[in-house]
Amino acid sequence: MSVRADVIRKWECGSCNELHDHEHQAEECCAPEVTAVWVCPVCDEGHDKKEEAEACCPDIETTITCPRCFRDHSIGTLNYEAVKVARHCNTCMPIFTVDQQLAIQDLHYQRTGNFLHLHD
Repeated sequence: MSVRADVIRKWECGSCNELHDHEHQAEECCAPEVTAVWVCPVCDEGHDKKEEAEACCPDIETTITCPRCFRDHSIGTLNYEAVKVARHCNTCMPIFTVDQQLAIQDLHYQRTGNFLHLHD
């Protein structure tokens, strides 16, 4: 009568199905590489160094204050662009010329990639 060898436990990589003696080897086998980056708050571009992210968009204000109602509006909002174009925000005075409305919406789209209407 033949004697069978004892079964052993191994861990299989979920991506390439390679067998490993240790669980952590299987987890690391085809794991995606993860890299930590510093992100510019204005343009959302990732940088390897914190100093590079801080210097990325130094001349751009991240908030703007409406001169009529004194509300602060963050970059990336329609009201930020409205104050730049029409010198007032949509909150305190929701009236814009057609040219102003189109300019505000276009600037917002260029900055964020999202198309929003001032008036729905």
